[in-house]
Amino acid sequence: MKKFFKLIFGRLTIIALAIILQFLLFVWWVTDASLQYNWLYIINVVLGILVFLNIVNRKMNTESKLTWVAVVLLMPVFGFLAYVMFSESRLSPKQRRVYRDIHYVTEDCLDYFFARSGGKLPDTGEYLGQNVYIKNLNNLPSYTNTQTKYFPWGADFWNALKEELKKAEKFIFMEYFIIEEGEMWNSVLEILAEKAASGVEVRFMYDDIGSISKVPARYYKKMQKMGIKALRFNPFRPILTGIHNNRDHRKITVIDGIIGFIGGVNLANEYINIDSPYGIWKDSAVMLKGDAVRSLTVNFLQMYGMQAECTEEFAPYLSAETDVEDDGVVQPFVDGPKPVYDDYVAKNVYLNLINSAKKYLYITTPYLIPDGEIINALQLAAKRGADVRIITPQIPDKKLVFDITRSNYKRLMDYGVKIYEFKDGFIHAKNMLADDNVGIVGTINLDYRSLMHHYECGVWMYKTSALKSMKEDFEKTFSESVLQDEKSIKMGVVKRLFCGVCAIFAPLL
Repeated sequence: MKKFFKLIFGRLTIIALAIILQFLLFVWWVTDASLQYNWLYIINVVLGILVFLNIVNRKMNTESKLTWVAVVLLMPVFGFLAYVMFSESRLSPKQRRVYRDIHYVTEDCLDYFFARSGGKLPDTGEYLGQNVYIKNLNNLPSYTNTQTKYFPWGADFWNALKEELKKAEKFIFMEYFIIEEGEMWNSVLEILAEKAASGVEVRFMYDDIGSISKVPARYYKKMQKMGIKALRFNPFRPILTGIHNNRDHRKITVIDGIIGFIGGVNLANEYINIDSPYGIWKDSAVMLKGDAVRSLTVNFLQMYGMQAECTEEFAPYLSAETDVEDDGVVQPFVDGPKPVYDDYVAKNVYLNLINSAKKYLYITTPYLIPDGEIINALQLAAKRGADVRIITPQIPDKKLVFDITRSNYKRLMDYGVKIYEFKDGFIHAKNMLADDNVGIVGTINLDYRSLMHHYECGVWMYKTSALKSMKEDFEKTFSESVLQDEKSIKMGVVKRLFCGVCAIFAPLL
């Protein structure tokens, strides 16, 4: 009963109803006014045509263009207004100014450390172009002098995280999409509070929508009273705006600028299988130790500064000196919505890795709703002779998304891509591995939300020890998954039609 009342009268429900009401009033007002005033209808149609021309000529994902053209043509009365309001992230003038200032500070710091290290990216042979792309788009270099450790389960990550947090002496930075009171989060919070009380600078930022049904609206205030510099990212308000679509989906921890964690694991009990609403929850993360943590530090301070709307000196947090045994090449990277980021960084990092695969390409993703370019790249990789395998969940967390994911199987399987479903639960890991040489662990799903709308992060690795552990984990997970065939993926006519319609509007979901 308590859960029922929380669902009905919770903050998420109330805000959602307020936004739906605004949308219905908006539709009613525009439609009613257009019926009363012919000149207004004519203006709307003309504006719709102009928006159509803008969409066709705009630098935008092809599927997104198709979706917005459909919206504008099918709803000429207010489709153009929806396009203007929701087709890209809208930052306030102050946010744009702060972002520009943070960008300058970031550029100066990273350029200084890059020049000090020799001003040249480490040699990664035929993969060097992938490093150059990330450096050009994010200004984040690739590093040696960094150790990596892969965690195949959320509980492994949790135990290592607690151990390293307890060792913190100077600062702790943490940025997560979801936090929820329970054994996992409470144990971490207890350590953070103790460290803050002992003089360690502790900053924490969580996404407001990601945690909206998990913690109270002013939960960050409770954390602030513990001495933690806590923020909630992009607070969700009952206003009809597209900026609510741009969530902070990153999961980053930085400790003293020396230790860093990155991966798919949020801070809630289901990620360590204490609560199991979808069977066994499988996730992954990577721990970095060494110079590459500098990029994670910068990434956190950028996002924290954007939300706090302030700039600060980054250099004091980037001066940690480490001397660890080289473990291949490591390059963190980030992505986010336009116009904050100029390109679809995560998508192109994925494409670069897919296109480089020769012997094999292994992928885990909870959602398989990629755009045409990624599907084409996967098809070509299989046709080149690479053993392309993708693992998705068999127990869904969202039934609609699960159906759309399954609707994409056949177009890949027809080209020789092997699709597996993790049979005992939900696989949330976002991993990619090719030819024993290169791999990615991060927060980026193969869907439009991650590739277009969210702020995301990942770490690109070349010949690191983490890749060996990843391959062992892939091979074990294949044995715990079911290979899909024509019979298992068969869908009824109605469901196929429904998924086809949903696919058109997927870039907006």
